[in-house]
Amino acid sequence: MMTRNIHKAIIALLLIGLPSVSFAKRYDVALPEVASCLKTAQPGDRIYIKDGLYKDMQLKWIGKGTEKSPITIEALNPGKVKVEGGSTLRIAGEWLSVSGLHFTDGYAPKGSVIEFRNGQELANHCRLTNCVIDKFNPSRRDQAYSYILLYGRHNRVDHCSLTGKLNLGVTLIVILNDERCLENHHRIDHNYFGERPVYGSNGAETMRVGTSQQAYSSSNTVIENNLFERCSGEVEVISIKSSDNIIRNNTLLECEGVVALRHGDRNTVNDNLFIGNGRRNTGGIRVVNAGHQIYDNVLVSLAGTRFFSALGVMDAVPNSLPNRYCQVVDVKMYRNTFVDCTNIEFGTGKDMERTLAPEKVSFTDNIIINKELDQPYIAVDDVAGIQFKDNKVQLAKNYSAPGFTTEKVKAPQLPDDTTIRKDKGASWFKNQVAHPVANVHKEYNVSPGTNLSEVIHSAEPGGVIILAKGTYPIQRAIFIDKPLTIRAADAANKPLVRFNGDKPDNMVTIADGGKLVIVNITFDGVLEPGKALAKAGISTALDMIQPYTLTVDGCEFQNFGEGGFFAIKGTKATFAESVTIRNCLFRDLSGDAINYAAEKDDIGRYNADDMLIENCSFYRLLGLPINIYRGGSDESTAGPYITVRHCTFVDCCNKERGSVMRLIGPQVLTVENCNFDNSGRGGATIRLDEATWEKVHIANCNLWNSGRMMTTTSQAIQGKMYNFRPAYINAEAYDYTPVKGSELEKLSIGLN
Repeated sequence: MMTRNIHKAIIALLLIGLPSVSFAKRYDVALPEVASCLKTAQPGDRIYIKDGLYKDMQLKWIGKGTEKSPITIEALNPGKVKVEGGSTLRIAGEWLSVSGLHFTDGYAPKGSVIEFRNGQELANHCRLTNCVIDKFNPSRRDQAYSYILLYGRHNRVDHCSLTGKLNLGVTLIVILNDERCLENHHRIDHNYFGERPVYGSNGAETMRVGTSQQAYSSSNTVIENNLFERCSGEVEVISIKSSDNIIRNNTLLECEGVVALRHGDRNTVNDNLFIGNGRRNTGGIRVVNAGHQIYDNVLVSLAGTRFFSALGVMDAVPNSLPNRYCQVVDVKMYRNTFVDCTNIEFGTGKDMERTLAPEKVSFTDNIIINKELDQPYIAVDDVAGIQFKDNKVQLAKNYSAPGFTTEKVKAPQLPDDTTIRKDKGASWFKNQVAHPVANVHKEYNVSPGTNLSEVIHSAEPGGVIILAKGTYPIQRAIFIDKPLTIRAADAANKPLVRFNGDKPDNMVTIADGGKLVIVNITFDGVLEPGKALAKAGISTALDMIQPYTLTVDGCEFQNFGEGGFFAIKGTKATFAESVTIRNCLFRDLSGDAINYAAEKDDIGRYNADDMLIENCSFYRLLGLPINIYRGGSDESTAGPYITVRHCTFVDCCNKERGSVMRLIGPQVLTVENCNFDNSGRGGATIRLDEATWEKVHIANCNLWNSGRMMTTTSQAIQGKMYNFRPAYINAEAYDYTPVKGSELEKLSIGLN
C-alpha cells in the first residue's frame, strides 16, 4: 500500500514538471456558422472562416477568451472572405480577436458597419486586425453611419484598411457615452485610412474621440502609427473631443484638414508627419482648450489657412459652454518643424463672439523654414499670452524678434513613399489612392432619327458623342453614369434637344460615375401637344453617393415656361467636385437658370465645391439667373468656391424681392466684369449673406437701371461699380458683345 502511494506521488511530481497540454479546438466553418461556434468555444479556440462571398450578413459574435488564450476568428485566407450587401458585424465579450475580413460593395442597413458591442453587452480587450472596409456606402450620401464604433475598454483596431467612404458620418468613432467606455485605453494603430473626398458639410471626420458632452472625461485613447491619405471630408481629420489622449507617429498625407484638439484637456500630439505637397486646404494642428503638449511634429508644404492652418491656436468665447470654444491655456508647443507652410497663426477664429486670446502658452525651440514669407506667424489677436523662446527661422529675409533668431537650418529628410506605407493597413490590400484609368476617347457620330439615349448607354467610358445638325426628341432622360463628352459636329449649327416624353423627366440626368462635358447643344423647352414638360435641362439623379463633374460650354437653354424648370440644377444630397459653365445663353425661362441651392437645412451643406460661370448671357428670366446656397455658419468646410465673371444679365428677375444673383454662403467668391441691364429692379442685382471671414470680392461691374447690391459686410465690394447704358452689337440675336468704343467696351468688361 505504501509502495503504491509512493509511486502515485512520484507520478504526480513528474506531471507537474511537464509543460501544460493545450486542448484548444479548431473550427473550419462558413461565415454564418461562426456565431454558433462561439456558443461553445473556450479560451484559446480558433475559428477559421472558409473562403466565400457572403451577402446580407447581420453577424453577432460574442465570446469570452482570456489574456493568455484569446478566442481567434480569422479568414482561412485573409481577404478571401468577402462580406457584401446589407451587412454588419457586432463584437462583444472579452479577449476576442477578428482578422482577415473584407467588407466591400455593401452598406449598413442599421447602425454602423462594425461595432464593439452587441446590444447592451460591450467588448473589452477585443481586437480587429488585418481587415478591410472598402466602398461600404448607402445609395444616398446624406444617409449617415460610421465604419467602426469603438465601445468598451482596452480594445484594439490595427493593421486595417478603411477606404472608399462617401456617405455622411465619421469613419471611426471612439464612443464615450457609457461609464463602461471611459478611460478606455483603446489602441488604434498601424491602420490605413484611404481617400475621402470633400463632403461639403460638417460630420465627415475620419476619426473622432468623444463628443463635446464628454470633453472633460478621460478617454486615454492612443492613436499611433497610422497613415491618413487624402482624408479630406471636412476640416477635422482627427477630431479630439475628450481628455488625456495621445496622437503620435501618424502620417497625414495630402489631407485637406487637421488634427483638431476640439474639446477636452491634456491631450498630447507628438512625432506626427504632415505632408501637404501644396494641395489646397492641407493643414496641421488646431488647438482649443487647455493643458495640451504638442511637440516633435514635422509639417511640410501645408497650404491651408485659418481653420486649415499648419498651426492654428484659437481664440475662445468668454464664459463658453463646453461645446463652443473654451480658452487655450497652459499649452506647450516645442521642437516642431514647419517647412514651407502657408499659415501659422495665433488667435484663429477671432470675431465678435470669439474674443478671448490664448494665455500661458509657450512656443519654444521650433523651426520655421519658408523662403516665401517675411514673418514666421500671423497674429490674428493679441499674443501677449504666448511666450516665444529659442525658435529658429529661415525666411525670405532676416527676421529678428523676441523668441526668434534667423539661422541657417536644415530641412528634415522626409521618408520615401515605401517607408510611409510600410506596415500600414491590411497586409493583403493595396493601400494607396487609386489613380484614374485613362479613358479611350472613342467617337460616336449620331444623326437625327438615331436613338440618342441608346447610343449614350452603350458608349465606352470616355466616349465622345458627336451630334450632327438637327433636332433630337427624347422620351426620357439621357442618363450619364460614366465619363462622356457630348458635342456638336458643327458649332455654328447647334443640334437641338427637345423633350417629348409622356412623364416629366430631365433632359440630361447625371448619376453615380458621371463626368459630363457638353458642348454647343441647344436645349429647347417648348411643350409638344399631348406631352409632358421636362423637369430640367441638366440635373442630377435623386439618389447619388459619388461626387461628379460637369462642364457646359457654348450651350443654349431656351423657352421653358414653367417656374419649376431649372436649366442646370444640383439636387439635394448630391455634390459636384466642379461645375464649369461658360459661353452659354439662357433665355426666356420662368425658372432659375443655374440652381445649386437644394440644401436648405442651414447647417453648412452645399451642392458644389468649385463653380466657374463665365462669358454667359441671361435674357428675360422670371427666375434667378444664378442661385447658390450654403446656409448656416458652420466652419467645417472651406467651400464653396464661386467665380462669376464676364456675364451679362438683361431683363432678369425683376419681381419684388427678387435677385439676379443669390449667393448665400460661398466662402470664397469672386464676381467681376459683369453687366446688369434692367435686371433685379424689384430687389437686388446681387444678394449676399457673407461672414466677415469669408473671402468675397466684387469689382468692376456695370449696373444700368438695375437693383442694388445687398451685402452683410462692408468688405464685399472691392472695386468700382459703374452705371452706363449698355450698347450691344446685336441684342436682337442675343449677342451682347459691347459695341466697340462704347463705355461698356472701354471698361474691358469683355462680355463675348
